[in-house]
Amino acid sequence: MLKDIIQKNVNMKKQVVLPLVLILCFMISCKNREAISEIEKLKEKTEMEEKNRAIAKQYIEAISKGDFDTMKELLSPNYAIYSPSGYPDPTSREKLIENYIEARKSFPVFEWIIEDIVAAKDKVICRIIIRGIYKGEIPNTPAVERDFEFSLITIMRFENGTVIEEWQEDDQLGFARQMGMELKPKDSEN
Repeated sequence: MLKDIIQKNVNMKKQVVLPLVLILCFMISCKNREAISEIEKLKEKTEMEEKNRAIAKQYIEAISKGDFDTMKELLSPNYAIYSPSGYPDPTSREKLIENYIEARKSFPVFEWIIEDIVAAKDKVICRIIIRGIYKGEIPNTPAVERDFEFSLITIMRFENGTVIEEWQEDDQLGFARQMGMELKPKDSEN
């Protein structure tokens, strides 16, 4: 009789323990799926940021080399750059490339050096030093050869593997001074 009672207890424990073990395994499996899903999302985000960072580096190198075909490939057809200190209105991809082609006539050496680069989601931020040699004529500027160096910060937004928007701020005043320009107050009207 005692043997029967013990056997019933063992059978009852098996009936309770087995479902509990199955539930526990299911819960662990669900947690693992959630963790795996989160890891996959993080991996995709990281891969996208690395891809955008690589494209940003290619773009900066293309500017340095005067490789306008590569620039055109890396910039979306709908690209717009906003540079309040340089141009008050947004500039298109075609106009930007045209500006660089024209600038190369006065600045045959025009090197962009990335000092810092940070990628976050669909944006890449670069702190850049621009170095070069001026050998041309800018209105109101002496036509003498000069070395120059100034800094620039740019934020690029990516869409479908190309730069769709860019915001730039650079040291226009420092550049102007290196070109021999002077900052003077306007003559006041009396």
